[in-house]
Amino acid sequence: MANTRQSRDNELEAILEKVRQTRNFDFRNYKRATLQRRIERRIVATGCASRAAYLSLLDRDPNEVSILVSSMLIKLTTFFRDPEVWVELEKVLKELVQRRRADQELRIWSAGCATGEEAYSVAIAAAEALGPTYPGVELKVFGTDLDEAAIAHGRRGVYAAAQVEGVSKDRLERWFTRTGDTYTVRKELRRSVVFGLNNLVSDAPVSRIDLILCRNVFIYLDAALQKRVLARFHFALRAESVLVLGRSELIPFAARLFEPIDLSRRIYRKDGRQESAASLREPPALELTQEPVLTPEEEAARELQRHLREAINSLPCALIVTDLNGGVILWNHAAARLWNRRDSEVLGRKLLSLGLPGLPQELLIEQSARVRAGRVERETADGLMEVSGQEPITLRTVVVPYKGARGEIHGLLYTPHDNTALRNLELNLKRANEELQNVNLRLQNFNEELRASNEELETTNEELQSANEELQTTNEELQSTNEELETTNEELQSANAEMDAINRELAHRSEELDALALNQRTIIRTLTAAVIVIDVEGKISTWNLSAERLLSLTEREAMGQVLWTLRIPALKRPLLQRLRRGVAENRATRQEAVPYQLPHGGRGFATLVVTPLTQNGSGLGAVILFEDNTRAVAIEQENRKLKGLVKK
Repeated sequence: MANTRQSRDNELEAILEKVRQTRNFDFRNYKRATLQRRIERRIVATGCASRAAYLSLLDRDPNEVSILVSSMLIKLTTFFRDPEVWVELEKVLKELVQRRRADQELRIWSAGCATGEEAYSVAIAAAEALGPTYPGVELKVFGTDLDEAAIAHGRRGVYAAAQVEGVSKDRLERWFTRTGDTYTVRKELRRSVVFGLNNLVSDAPVSRIDLILCRNVFIYLDAALQKRVLARFHFALRAESVLVLGRSELIPFAARLFEPIDLSRRIYRKDGRQESAASLREPPALELTQEPVLTPEEEAARELQRHLREAINSLPCALIVTDLNGGVILWNHAAARLWNRRDSEVLGRKLLSLGLPGLPQELLIEQSARVRAGRVERETADGLMEVSGQEPITLRTVVVPYKGARGEIHGLLYTPHDNTALRNLELNLKRANEELQNVNLRLQNFNEELRASNEELETTNEELQSANEELQTTNEELQSTNEELETTNEELQSANAEMDAINRELAHRSEELDALALNQRTIIRTLTAAVIVIDVEGKISTWNLSAERLLSLTEREAMGQVLWTLRIPALKRPLLQRLRRGVAENRATRQEAVPYQLPHGGRGFATLVVTPLTQNGSGLGAVILFEDNTRAVAIEQENRKLKGLVKK
C-alpha cells in the first residue's frame, strides 16, 4: 500500500515538473489536495487510465499542458463580489483619498485579477471617492494575473450582460457603454487601469501601492509561499496602506506583518513595525507602464543592438542578451539552433516566460537579480536539457552584466555551454567514490551493530514525532478541505445561475409552443371540411368538429383508434382499403363525388383528399380531408338537366 502511494506521489511530482519545464509554471509549492483534484479531473476528461498514461499524453500533446494549467488556475470573479466587503472598501478608499497629497497619485493593485472584473470594480469605487476631480492622472489601477488570455480579456473591457449583474443601474449608465447584449468599460476608466502578466511568487511586485486586493489566491498556496507573497505585498505597500484578502483566507502569518482593520473581512493595514520590516528581503519593485515612446537616443541604441546581434551570430556558442526588465534583445544563431526557436519567437519576450529547458529558474530569478543589482560579477548554474532519442544535455550557463561605456549596467548576458562530458566524468568519479564508501560501510557494520540498541530507542522517539506530525498534517488537510468546499460552493452557485437562465428560456419557449398549438387546434376545429390526421399505422391523432358532424363519430370515440378498424357509414370498406394502401405507399389521393350517407339519412357527395406526411423520404402518416359537396353536385346535375331541355 505504501509503495502504491509513493508511486502515485512520484507520478504527481513528474506531472508538476513537466508543467514547470514546458510552461514555466511552478506548482510544486501549491497545495497538493487542490492540485490532485484538478489533475484527476483532466485524467478523467482525457480518458486516461492512470497518472502514468496521462504523463505520457503530456509528453505527446503540448496543448494538453496548456489546458491543464488553465484548469489549475480557476478564474471565479464578478463585479463587486461580496457586497459587504465593498461597503468597507469604499470607506477605506475615502480615507486614502483624504490622506493623500494633492500631487500624489492613488495607486491600487488588483493581484490575481483574472478577466479584470475586480480591477474595474475598484477603479469605479476609487473614481467615485475622488469625486469631481476624476477623470485625471491621479488614479492608477494595476491588474495582474498569470493567465495571458484572461489579461487580454481584461484589456478589452467588454463583458456580457450576465457578467455585470453585480453593477448597479447608476454605475452601468455612468461607467459602461451598452452595445447589443454586451457592456464596454468607458475609455476614461480604461485609461486608469493597466493590465500585465505577473507571477506573485517569482516576479517583482508593483511599487508604491496604496491598496492591494488579492482575494482567493492564497487558498492555493502552501504556508511557505503564503509567507513569501505576503512579504512581497508588505514591500510594495506605502506606509499606512491597506491589504485586502479573500474572506476564506485566514492566514495567521498576516498578523505579524500587518495590523488587522476588519479581521472578519480580511482587511489589514501596513503599520510599519520593525519586526515586519526586518523580515523583508525582496528585489526592487517593477512598474507596469503603458507602451513606451522611444527617443532618438533610444532608437540609436536599438540600432547599435541590431549591429551587435549580427556580429555575434557567427559565434559557435549560444548567447542571449536581455534588458534590465528581462526582455530578450539579442538571440544569436547558436541559441536558435540549441533551442530550435526563431528570433521572432523570443525577441521582446521575457526570458523567464520562454520556459527554455536547461535554464534553471533559480538562475533566471535570484541569481540574475544579484548580477543585475551589481552585488556579484557573475553567476553560474547547471541544468538538464532533454533531447528526443538521446541522452540529456547538461548546460552550464554563465550570467554576467551587460555594461555600457561608463560601466553602467544595461542588461544581462547569458552564455550556456554543453557540459555533458564534464558531467559524465563527475558521475564516474562519484560512482568510484561510492564504491569506496561501500567498502568503508562494510568495515563499519560491526560498530553499527553495537549501536543498534540506541538506534531502536531513537526509532521509538521518531515514531512518536511522526505521530505528532501526522496529527498536524490531518489538521492542515481538514482546513484545506474546508477551503476547497468553499471554492466548490462558489462553483455551484455559478452553475445554478446558468441553470436558472436556461430554465427561464425553456419556460418562455414552452409558452410560445402552447400558444401555437392552441391556435393550430382552433383553426382545424373551425374548418368546414372534416380533418383527420393519422400516423403510419392508421392511428387517429386529430378529429375536428366537421369530422364529428359528417362522419357521425365524436372526437372522444375516434381519438387513438385505428381508422381501418372503425365502422364509418360515410367511408365504405373498399374505400378505406384504398386509403390504407395509399398511405402505406406514401401516395397522394384525390377523389371527387364520393357518395356517402348524410348524417340525417339522405344521400350526399363529398371530395376526399389524402396528403402523405413524410420526412427524409420516410412516411409519418397522412392528412385526410373529407369535404361535403352535395349541394355542388346537385347544382351541377340540375345544370346538365336544364342544358338538355334547352337543346330539345
